[in-house]
Amino acid sequence: MILTKKRSDYLMRFKKALLICLLSFSVFMNNDTIFAAPPENELNQYLAEIGWTKQDLMDYLDYYEIPLEEFSTVAELQFILGTPINAANLQEVLSKYNLTEAELNELMDHFGDSLNDYTFIEDVDAAVDFYVNHDEYMAGVENELAKIGLTEEEVEKFFTYLTEVEEKNENQLDQMEGIDTRLESFLYVDDTSQLSDEEIDELVQIMEESIALYEIKFKFSLDNKDISLNELLKMKEIPSTLYASIYSTAGELLIDFALPPEYFVTAEVIDEGEEMVHVGELSDDFVDHMHEEKYDEIHGGLK
Repeated sequence: MILTKKRSDYLMRFKKALLICLLSFSVFMNNDTIFAAPPENELNQYLAEIGWTKQDLMDYLDYYEIPLEEFSTVAELQFILGTPINAANLQEVLSKYNLTEAELNELMDHFGDSLNDYTFIEDVDAAVDFYVNHDEYMAGVENELAKIGLTEEEVEKFFTYLTEVEEKNENQLDQMEGIDTRLESFLYVDDTSQLSDEEIDELVQIMEESIALYEIKFKFSLDNKDISLNELLKMKEIPSTLYASIYSTAGELLIDFALPPEYFVTAEVIDEGEEMVHVGELSDDFVDHMHEEKYDEIHGGLK
């Protein structure tokens, strides 16, 4: 699975580079001015028609890493953005995936997403394609995390935050694959207190790298006292219920949960740590999927 994701990531990057080249070539062949954005008055009229502001457009193009200056006309921009959602094309998507609108909303909500956040039907199609193929996986992760008191809503909020972070780091998938591989060597440890100091330090380093990569902060407390991850893993006696909170680097509480004593007996604390890593990997995959679908759509139209 890791190798497949890595090949897909490289393919997505290649397609993105190819897209920029094709767009640049198209502008060069059909216009006297290269890297000139569409006329402001025409652009504003189009944005008004789809209910967007200029900032909405810039945010959308930033998501797909496509500069506005690549387009010289509104028609070129419309081609890239796609078709606005309407009742007819939404029904086509529902029929394609054998969903009712209520089921579609439930599916998107499962991933912390909403149809209201979409303007173009091609993007809805791409998102639903991903969600349909990962719904069972996400449910399995949620079931595991529910054991430590995390609700579906909290996992979805966490997923959404991680997706936003991933958008800013194009190398995150490669970095997470390395972390996940290193973490696997500790998954069969029954008692972390039996690890050597060097092994504990390595495990802590792996977890801290993962935490930093996703721009989050952990806070652990035991008997109303803060405790570090290193201290926690070195404890010789089974602790009472451990409380943990995860914050964004900006200080926003994302999720909090409690780990009962039995989790330390079986080292399930490490298993749950990997489940959180998998939530992060799933958010990586979603962003890559949306990019790849957009580039496939554009490349197909430019043939």
